Amino acid sequence: MNEEMKTVMAALETIEKKMSTQVSAERFDELAEQQEKLAKQLLDLQQKGLNLNIPQKKAVKSIGEQVVDNSAFKSYLAGSATKCRFEITEAKADDQGATVELENPMLTPGDGVLPTYRRPGILPKSVRPLSIEALFPSSPISGNSFEYVQEKGFYNGANVVKEGSQKPFSSIKFEVKTGKVHTVAHLAKVSKQMLEDAPALISYLNNRMTYGVDLVVEDMLISGKGGENELSGIFTEGNYTPVNATAGDLGSAPNLYDLILFAKSKIQQAYFRPNMILLNPADWVKMLFVKNSSGDYYLSGPVNVAAKTLWGLPVLDSQAIPEGKFMVVDTTQAATVWHRSGLTLEMFEQDADNVQKNLVTIRAERRLGFSIERPEALVGGTLAIPTA
Repeated sequence: MNEEMKTVMAALETIEKKMSTQVSAERFDELAEQQEKLAKQLLDLQQKGLNLNIPQKKAVKSIGEQVVDNSAFKSYLAGSATKCRFEITEAKADDQGATVELENPMLTPGDGVLPTYRRPGILPKSVRPLSIEALFPSSPISGNSFEYVQEKGFYNGANVVKEGSQKPFSSIKFEVKTGKVHTVAHLAKVSKQMLEDAPALISYLNNRMTYGVDLVVEDMLISGKGGENELSGIFTEGNYTPVNATAGDLGSAPNLYDLILFAKSKIQQAYFRPNMILLNPADWVKMLFVKNSSGDYYLSGPVNVAAKTLWGLPVLDSQAIPEGKFMVVDTTQAATVWHRSGLTLEMFEQDADNVQKNLVTIRAERRLGFSIERPEALVGGTLAIPTA
């Protein structure tokens, strides 16, 4: 082996050692590019100075050619057999092309000149899109609770008054309500070596921790039971106005679209402005299935994709909405998200036996509250046609 080839081989070994360690995705791609260039250079040297045994591609026989060439078939044609049976061999991927075998044993793939390629980054599991919290207005607060004043009654006594006559009185009743700030948090432990050697993994872990907190918050905004340990969600009894439609309210031959229209009108009758319909994706698909008496789809059909709109309102289909439920909402006036502190990520070595085990604890945390000031601005319930 000449000196130039030895130099290239040494450089390849050095790159291989670097790639076997934990490096960043950008550094790994850079090393892979250098490795590819050296491998091509080494191949050029091999072709010049060594005899490469590169077999030609094997011819792949069709099923008909395999039948004709089979010995049992030939015996049948010759009359020496009354029947024939044989197995058809499918062409394998390895038969489609030849494997290059180098005479120099130091250049075989198993020796690590061409290590297994690792795709940069991490392939995450699929996650549920988060979209509910952004629907409602938010406000910062500085304490662990919040108050808001809700109007409970208004008598309008305004009227035409004759000159010199006493003016009539009106009356307005208020109620002060108090809400609580809740803490949503979780922890995870990782080794300090990973923290130092794999920044990409730590960044990914931080993102997962953030998502975990926000996912719990979204679920509580929808279905939280309230009290000391949970936010109170919009589908919790008392926080919304039940649609309570009867069969007579929906007219003749009622369908699910009529039910949603009735809910929309109920919000409008309370002087609010509905601007969103909340559905589970499975229920939205059920509505796409609905056909009229002629067999035509109400919402377009399989050729033309139906817009996510009903009665002029956009439809938000989210897995956070319970299946079989729906809600028509005036998101601007129904509720408020109160932010005590935004999402915080912290890392600690001083936790339990972390110092002994060389571990680091990661904590993700949010503090927030949620108040539903106007239940009349949320009308919904079970997505089913009433029978009575």
